[in-house]
Amino acid sequence: MSARERFRRLLAGKPDGEMLVDIGTSTVTGVRATGAPVLAGQVGVVGHRVLQTVALAADDTRAAGSDFARVGPLFPPPTIVDEQFVDQFGVTWLWADGEPAPLHHPLETADIFGIAGHPRPEWPAEVQLATDASDQVVVADAPCSGLLETSFSLRNSWQLLTDLTENWREASALLDWAAETVAAGYEHYLAALPEQPDMIVYGDDFGYQASMFLSDEDFRTFVRPRLRTLLSRIRRATSAAVCFHSCGAIRPILPDLAELGVELLNLQYDARGMVIDEVRREIGDRVVLHGFTDLVALGRAVQDGDARSIAVLTTELAASGPVVAAPVDSMAGLDELLLASRASAFLRAIDATDWETLRAVGPVASVLRNAREHAMAAPLPELAGTRPVVTPVPAHTVRAGT
Repeated sequence: MSARERFRRLLAGKPDGEMLVDIGTSTVTGVRATGAPVLAGQVGVVGHRVLQTVALAADDTRAAGSDFARVGPLFPPPTIVDEQFVDQFGVTWLWADGEPAPLHHPLETADIFGIAGHPRPEWPAEVQLATDASDQVVVADAPCSGLLETSFSLRNSWQLLTDLTENWREASALLDWAAETVAAGYEHYLAALPEQPDMIVYGDDFGYQASMFLSDEDFRTFVRPRLRTLLSRIRRATSAAVCFHSCGAIRPILPDLAELGVELLNLQYDARGMVIDEVRREIGDRVVLHGFTDLVALGRAVQDGDARSIAVLTTELAASGPVVAAPVDSMAGLDELLLASRASAFLRAIDATDWETLRAVGPVASVLRNAREHAMAAPLPELAGTRPVVTPVPAHTVRAGT
């Protein structure tokens, strides 16, 4: 059975028992160019202007042990001067300690007219295809950050939070601008794809490690209605299953996200309150958890022979289904990608019967030992750095919202 058919069965609530693995295909599972400079130089383009995730071709994700392959917008790597660069929205970012942080917010002091008149971004002229991914699940990557993250970067998060209580008209104008722009970014590149993808990624961080950015009431008043409209526009443009990513302690709004009809959720497992049993209770038994268990940590445990961590992580994967195994966030460098690949080899050595046993009785030493032996015997991948196959975006779709 192909990975695509297994994915369809997973979404339909009829998993075949084998674990699907997603590595290197999106802003959520990709490897950052700054931590893999040789690979990034060979590929030559990134999939996200700010996070700078390398746009790996299908043969490289397959070599890494992924059942998934990427399609989506392609960006030239940003020009970084004095550790600073500017994104397509006009936000200046500081790249420090391996992470981007917004430094200058073009709408921080803008009034409602300045917000409404802010220039729409130019989207890439080329889109990555997955013509060599007939045996893989095709993932449509996000063209940019989501509704709230985009608004935060344009306005400054603290200013927007103040606006929500003191200047709700300006907050609404900004959220409207962001919703229209993000939706148009998806529509821009999806129109250029010759075939429908299987899954599409939408990312929008709603929380800190210990709490949400907004109150439940503000989320439901200002964000949820616009988010519903944005996702509806994405669904009109593609039949792909939506994989919704959010970092933070967002347990209070998990039922809201499930009610939006998203098929997969990619969440931060180590944020406050995000315990697997409680998360699963909030979202129901049909929503697929994507990347909830740390695949890189599992690969490290396999490599180091850490039997306790192997048992804990594998048992969590078995108990949290339906699930897709993936890194919990974009990977900092090539070393983490190789660890994820090691974990993939480990998971492929566990068959459907073994997964049923792990779900029923917990860790079984012989199963985990045999899987580790298989993974350690498998060679680590040598990625070719193949440049992705591309197609031009129609010239009349240049700017969002026009």
